[in-house]
Amino acid sequence: MTTTRTSRFLGESRRLLVLAGPIVLSQLGFVLMGLLDTVMAGRAGAVEQAVVGLGVAVWVPVFISLMGVVQALSPIVAHHFGAGDHAAIVHDTQQAVWLAALLGLVPVALLPLADDLLQLSGVEAELAGKTVLFLQGIVLGLPAALMFRALSFYSASINHTRPLIGLAVIGLLANALLNWLLIYGHWGLPALGGAGCGWASGIGMWLSLLLMGLYTARSHHYEKVLLYRGWSRPEWATFKRLLRLGLPIGAAHLAEVSAFAGVALMIGSLGAVPIAAHQVGLNFASVVFMLPMGLSTALSIRVGQSLGAQDPRGARFISACGLVLGLLIALALVPLLLALRSEIVGLYSPDASVQAVAATLLLFAAAWQLADATQVIAIGALRGYKVTMLPMWLMIVAFWAIGIPLGAWLGHRGWAAMELAPLGVYGFWIGLVTALFAAAVSQLWLLHKVARERLQPAG
Repeated sequence: MTTTRTSRFLGESRRLLVLAGPIVLSQLGFVLMGLLDTVMAGRAGAVEQAVVGLGVAVWVPVFISLMGVVQALSPIVAHHFGAGDHAAIVHDTQQAVWLAALLGLVPVALLPLADDLLQLSGVEAELAGKTVLFLQGIVLGLPAALMFRALSFYSASINHTRPLIGLAVIGLLANALLNWLLIYGHWGLPALGGAGCGWASGIGMWLSLLLMGLYTARSHHYEKVLLYRGWSRPEWATFKRLLRLGLPIGAAHLAEVSAFAGVALMIGSLGAVPIAAHQVGLNFASVVFMLPMGLSTALSIRVGQSLGAQDPRGARFISACGLVLGLLIALALVPLLLALRSEIVGLYSPDASVQAVAATLLLFAAAWQLADATQVIAIGALRGYKVTMLPMWLMIVAFWAIGIPLGAWLGHRGWAAMELAPLGVYGFWIGLVTALFAAAVSQLWLLHKVARERLQPAG
């Protein structure tokens, strides 16, 4: 029996990794664009690097939240694929692309609030002005980015993830070139400094959508589920179904991402060095996070396909395999992160003060690897079960009722009972670690409960 279960675990792990690999590389390409922005802007000075840090703190929570709504397409298509319903795949994907386009208009409406938000956070006027210019560029690309994500979720959920790798590489190269042009003002273009990164990203988002649209229209992999033979009009009934599943996903993303990004705003009054160091630490932690995040997306697809094929026992086994595999990956990453943290921060910034603070922050990133992997993989499995509402509330409580209040207290006031002075940015990161452990325990409990309940016969 043990040999059989081991063989099944290895087989399922192989399937998950084959599916997750291109997803990880695609997501990594997105994060590496942020790394490029941080590094290239950092060469122009700590202030320009702080522009990128603050800009990311504002736009990423909005984008990740809206992307979470669109992500509802992934388990829906996976269920249809498991059931062999090709017509439903085409219809729901077309509706998701419509919804993504409409959601892309939300950041346009929110953009006028950016300057007031930065000023309320205590950011100085010059830095706030450059950050708003960064945001103006990136908002132009967000509708394209969301439609691209809808097509990506559709492709991955029918087990075709290879195009995501090529598009990630092209996008990364385009971003590097556009950064070089717009940060430093080459080829007669204006030298926008850190703000140029926002405009470079916005242009790159439209390029990625164009290439993904062409590929899905022409590749033979989509013959049975071709989107472009007849495009359906927007349907409110389908939008409601997508929103019912997707809004809690978006809110859960917002609870987590806004907590990390919110720290950058809350330490804005501490100066450029803590902001830049936070951005360095957060960006590298995000790069590492892409491994369990990609596995989480693959797990959501595999669980959804299994449930679509009416195999709840297989879905529970797949969930367990994903959790074990994710923890093994996290365990392998911790010693590497600890050993190489000084070299890592040196790649981001030549500023010795930024390096010193960022190297300490990476100690916290090493501490939360196991918790972060557990919570994101458990959430991925739950999305495969189409359970999204309670995971959302668990994330909100973990970050905004526990982690952020604790971090703000330690950061600004310290802990008198232990004779701790205010810890600044380190206090906020202690809060983030605490939140991740709370999220991991609660999401794992919920997954166990849901998987067990689905094994019970209906009625």
